Amino acid sequence: MNRIFILAFVLFATLFAVNAAPLELVKRETKFPLCPGLPPDVVGLDVKMTPDPFVPGQEETFDIKGTLKKDVVAGDLLGLGFVDLVAKAPIGDPLVVDICTIPGVTCPIKAGTEFSTTQKYTAPKDLPQSYAILVAMEHGNPPNVEALACSAAIFGSSDSSAVPDFWS
Repeated sequence: MNRIFILAFVLFATLFAVNAAPLELVKRETKFPLCPGLPPDVVGLDVKMTPDPFVPGQEETFDIKGTLKKDVVAGDLLGLGFVDLVAKAPIGDPLVVDICTIPGVTCPIKAGTEFSTTQKYTAPKDLPQSYAILVAMEHGNPPNVEALACSAAIFGSSDSSAVPDFWS
């Protein structure tokens, strides 16, 4: 009788183990949530990067989409780069472009109209322990800079408030 219980236990344990194991490895996509601590009229951007995960030192393609709450006019900037979360400084040279000079973009872009662009950027070769990939759109010139949109993927830190606030 004990052998039957042992056999039944082994069969059930095997059945549960097989059901618990994933049948297919699911690739995790890098998420770019809204940057923390910004005014309510600043929106997040839908950012997809290829390849994902990125390869240090190699070119990445970023597909960036969003619907802004404010108009985009000539002189407004799109920035993309890697940021050291401890030093609160860019890693390497960020990509900064005038939105209205991007091929296929017609300015002004009225609030509520979807914005879409594809940008290429080479990921830095050497990265610190904690860093973020920051994608942002801004209006104005320093010191009067106003955030329009901002999204950041954070790596090596669970503290989303570690993303530097470049607009204060």
